[in-house]
Amino acid sequence: MKYLYYNGLKFTRDEDTGYYLNSSIGKRIHRYVWEKEKGAIPKGFHIHHINHDKSDNRIENLELVEAGKHHSYHGEIRAITDYDNMIKNLDEVARPKASEWHGSAEGIAWHKKQYKATKDKLHEKVVLTCEHCGERFSNIKRTRFCSNKCKAAWRRESGIDDEVRVCVECGEKFTINKYRKTQCCSKSCSNKHFPRLPQLKNMIDS
Repeated sequence: MKYLYYNGLKFTRDEDTGYYLNSSIGKRIHRYVWEKEKGAIPKGFHIHHINHDKSDNRIENLELVEAGKHHSYHGEIRAITDYDNMIKNLDEVARPKASEWHGSAEGIAWHKKQYKATKDKLHEKVVLTCEHCGERFSNIKRTRFCSNKCKAAWRRESGIDDEVRVCVECGEKFTINKYRKTQCCSKSCSNKHFPRLPQLKNMIDS
């Protein structure tokens, strides 16, 4: 509906926002109703439509909500109900404009200025302690290990890459690094399941 009436005043629907406004008093109907029924609206608070219907301005459908929580709530609702349009807007409008600006003379100048202001901090070395060997070392970025060797050793010892497999020979479960191709739980099972391998090895050795 285009118009709503309350307390002898006429409120007209704003097609952009969906709210009803009386331009003479400069107030939206939901705020006006709250003030008439409940009193002044505290600073930093909004009036929320409980059923999300902006034409339903009964006092039972209105509640006082902190502005920050109100913005967050409606942001979450939009993300759920209008997700496709939000992504479309990002892909077709926001990202192209951002890319265009970053590649413009103004954008390049801004990046150069930011780099100049932070380059010393970016290349500043910090003293760290290796989580595997305990040795202290310095690096321009925060890392947990002094070398790839220590990183690999830590991963092996921690078992972070381990997985449980079932032996193809005896059916028992065993734990093995997920990057290894081992199919048996032991050499004994491997020799039973792959009987030609020991023979081939003997032939090669002889």
